[in-house]
Amino acid sequence: MTRERCDYAVMAQEIAAGTLGPEGFTHRAHLGVAYEILSRHEVFEAMAIYAGGLRALTAAAGVPEKFNATVTFAFLSLIAERMAQASYDSAEAFLTQNPDLLRKGLLEGYFSPDTLSSALARRVPLLSATRQVGVH
Repeated sequence: MTRERCDYAVMAQEIAAGTLGPEGFTHRAHLGVAYEILSRHEVFEAMAIYAGGLRALTAAAGVPEKFNATVTFAFLSLIAERMAQASYDSAEAFLTQNPDLLRKGLLEGYFSPDTLSSALARRVPLLSATRQVGVH
């Protein structure tokens, strides 16, 4: 079993450089790294940095299909919103004070499972749980 990494600031530098490996990159680590990047960059710049690094990581791991633009955009938006509403001393403090973000299935409150698993959701950030893929 791989040990979870919690050196989020270092991991944020690695993801920005495209060198972060998948070892120890748990859901909690995803959130901690996102917090670190969002704390250092304007939100849209942070999203580009994080998404680019995550795409590089999934490609290097041989699973590029695991990247999901909708999931990435949704979590980064939730984290940025929480960061704008309160101050946190660290990524760890943020995670401790926002435990709901660690809950499995959190995004199912926003999106249907079919929407989240769609090919379109993997390519572009979708905004609506009720949006019908292919309907304009």
